[in-house]
Amino acid sequence: MSVTETKRKETNDEDEIEIRLSNIVRFLKRNRWRILVFTLVGFVLGLVYAFSIENQYSAQVRVLPEMESKGGGLNGLGSLAGLAGIDIGGVAGGGMDAIRPDIYPDVLHSVPFALYLLKQPVYSQLLTKETTLESFLKEKSGRTLISNLFGSKANEDTSPVLDPNHRSKTLEITKFQEVLVRQVHKSVSATFDKKTGLITVSSTLPDPVVAATVARLSLEYLTNYITSYRTEKARNQVRFLTHQVEDTKKRYQVAEYALSNYRDKNRGLFLNTAKIEEQKLQSDFLLAQNVYGDLSKQLEQAKIKVEEQSPVFKILEPAQIPLKKSGPNRILTILSFVVLGSVFGTIFCVIRTFIFKSAN
Repeated sequence: MSVTETKRKETNDEDEIEIRLSNIVRFLKRNRWRILVFTLVGFVLGLVYAFSIENQYSAQVRVLPEMESKGGGLNGLGSLAGLAGIDIGGVAGGGMDAIRPDIYPDVLHSVPFALYLLKQPVYSQLLTKETTLESFLKEKSGRTLISNLFGSKANEDTSPVLDPNHRSKTLEITKFQEVLVRQVHKSVSATFDKKTGLITVSSTLPDPVVAATVARLSLEYLTNYITSYRTEKARNQVRFLTHQVEDTKKRYQVAEYALSNYRDKNRGLFLNTAKIEEQKLQSDFLLAQNVYGDLSKQLEQAKIKVEEQSPVFKILEPAQIPLKKSGPNRILTILSFVVLGSVFGTIFCVIRTFIFKSAN
């Protein structure tokens, strides 16, 4: 290829680029009013949508959980219990089963948590009354502009009950309850910082007082859940030993009464048969006494174990009522609708131009 042909090709490429740019400019000038109309429509829709959204308030609570068990945490209790003949060495030296803190957020995204939270009483600053979270969400969803315009039936729950007698022994919720559960999961979140070990529980709701209350209730549910999990085995043992101690105490009292009654009725007797019967009653009494004493010691050990296995949660930042709204960003929302209107207007004009060209 010669130098002249190469220059001619470069000139043609530059002309093609210049023509394409000029076509774009001409296209925008020719359709500027149509694009402007779409932009104005997007602006109006964005304005309506932005001001139909309620203000949102965020509250959070930060807590430092116990990361691991402490082996020598009961040395003081062990020395005191040793005076009473109770050995808690195995309790203090053993490990502790624990839920990893990084799965704590999953606890607050469960259906039982949402159902629990919906039944809790909260005070609404917007409604100026105390109600349950479920009633608050119902009233707020019925007061939105969109629901009033389109006649939302979100508060009407006509879904049939699939298992009215609970024969399946499973959890069943209605469709409306499912909607509320999703709202709770969307409003409440928890994050775990692996570097610092801090857990942050946040709640975002249209009422500042309700948002702070929900954050506090969420933390209480989380701490109670973890405590129940960590101490469940020890608490079951306490319940079992308590029942056994009550039974052995009755047998001990019966044996004690039988021995005392026999001795009162047979004073001054030196018959061998009487001595044998007394020895038998005394043996039953001593056996019941020893069993009762051993079980009582085990019960005290189990109670100490429950206290030792209870996790510690140190609240670093309690829930506070937010004074400023956290959202929505109405300016950003309106700008987004304006951009979308311009894009849709441009696409409409391009399609319209191609249709006219193909028709001609």
